[in-house]
Amino acid sequence: MRYVIGVDGGSTKCQAKAKDLEGNLLAESVGKTTNHLVVGVSEARRRVARQVEDLVASFGGKREECACIVVGAAGIDSPNDKVVVDGMYQSLLFDCPVFCMNDGSVALYSTTAGLGILAVSGTGSIVVGRNKQGKVTRSGGYPVTIFGNEGSSQWIALYALHHASMWVDGSVPSSPLIERMHGYFHGLDANKLVECSVALRRRPVDSQLAVLVYETAKEGDAAAEAILKKGALELVEVADTCVKKLGFDQEESFLSGVWGSVFANNEFFYRYYAEEFVRRYPGGKVIFPTGDAADGATQLAIDYLRDAVDFIADL
Repeated sequence: MRYVIGVDGGSTKCQAKAKDLEGNLLAESVGKTTNHLVVGVSEARRRVARQVEDLVASFGGKREECACIVVGAAGIDSPNDKVVVDGMYQSLLFDCPVFCMNDGSVALYSTTAGLGILAVSGTGSIVVGRNKQGKVTRSGGYPVTIFGNEGSSQWIALYALHHASMWVDGSVPSSPLIERMHGYFHGLDANKLVECSVALRRRPVDSQLAVLVYETAKEGDAAAEAILKKGALELVEVADTCVKKLGFDQEESFLSGVWGSVFANNEFFYRYYAEEFVRRYPGGKVIFPTGDAADGATQLAIDYLRDAVDFIADL
């Protein structure tokens, strides 16, 4: 039985699905992140090999029956990254086409069928797009260390820490957000902030801080709401670049997808983003996807085999 594999390699977990050529689910698995920028190339390669082997074994599949593999990986942020991820999946020695791309490209296809733009905001953020002429582009996606990943959970968490520093200095009053951060740090002061800052040189900021921002925004905390609004508006600026590069600002209407945990789980962020985007582009239809990224990857593989996607190599 011929089948395809779709992989969503995020920064916090890796989800993989196998489906037959009619789209019926054969098996799925969720494992630890395979992002080589997070765990290193050797460990990422080991995790990929184990997860894919276990996935195929779980439904009794044979390597030679795999017809196509599509991988959306959060770690493909540069041409060098793509070479690394391509090598990780080519080393699995499946005798079939293997396409590795930024996870935003898979999400774009899942949401807009590959025509329009898509803003992704989860652990990180990026905006990708493709127009009718076949031009593909991306904006953003750079590390938070250079003030990138605008509006992502990491970005929100870092701005929460920045707000905490202003509270420590006495320039802003206490609030539910500060109280929640007190609980998170088991006491919040200059020492804790410095210790946290030093630790950030070795590991990413804990996205749980972004959850605290959202929770306190629901309680009416003005500082938390301001952080979410600032993040949403900065991500709109990133999307604006993508819209103009692809010429959608000259179109009467176009699809503008949104994707990722921040959009899905934070109605404040989504509302701020959607309202500002539509204000700038009244013809832009802001939509959520159906299904998850692994579903999108398997569908992209199936459509490729049906000769319905002649632009897959450009994504």
